[in-house]
Amino acid sequence: MEGFTPPLILRATSRPALARIGDVVVTALLWTGWLYLLVAAVGTLWVPPFVHRLLPVDAPSSVQDMLTRAALCTAIAGGLCAAVRWRVSQHRRWFAGEDRRRSVPQPDLATMAADFDVSAEALAAWRMSRRLVVHQDHDGHVIKVEQG
Repeated sequence: MEGFTPPLILRATSRPALARIGDVVVTALLWTGWLYLLVAAVGTLWVPPFVHRLLPVDAPSSVQDMLTRAALCTAIAGGLCAAVRWRVSQHRRWFAGEDRRRSVPQPDLATMAADFDVSAEALAAWRMSRRLVVHQDHDGHVIKVEQG
């Protein structure tokens, strides 16, 4: 079985034609911007004659300056690639099919009965009723219970 090679532009026929045209326009703008930045990056290390007409860049003054610029560009690109890789791995981990959220633990019947100062059997009967009105005093103790 051959691996999946994603296309540069998703051509989902389920999407409206206007949305697909928008995808083409946005992709073309992104590729144009990327090529512009690539020419600028090449211009920081080596300035071919046509770059002077496209961008206001100067050739590096020394080898030290050229290596510093190259190291800085490499560090920025490496940092961006690491951030994208981390984000993709987090996305895959979060949506791997298993729900990783922790649910709130529910107290057991005996703990709830002790909190209300009633028997566990009475509390179980309360939970089965369709309508329940609990009257409490100012301290929170149960005075009267009406079941319906």
